[in-house]
Amino acid sequence: MNVHTSKHQRACELAKEILASDIDYLDNVIEMWKIGNSIHGSVWGTEFHIFGVIASDTDHLPTKTVREHCSNEWLLKADKEISECIIFYRENVKKACNEILSKYGGV
Repeated sequence: MNVHTSKHQRACELAKEILASDIDYLDNVIEMWKIGNSIHGSVWGTEFHIFGVIASDTDHLPTKTVREHCSNEWLLKADKEISECIIFYRENVKKACNEILSKYGGV
């Protein structure tokens, strides 16, 4: 199995997770962005584009490993912003996930 195959498989796993649930949304989006950069050199103009947009828009928000160091007040604000982001980008993310599954699902 080559490196791209495992990245394609992980992208498909993440796409399924993102489509199924908003749990760990930010971490999943960031990982998807990293995979897209790894596969293409840059996510811009690819099926991973939306994940770059979201990663950029949310780079000030705490990921799962950072959350334990945040105040409850900040987490409430951050969670509200993440929820708004999920709603705002939902259709674009759904389309991208389906494109990733279609493109790499047979790998």
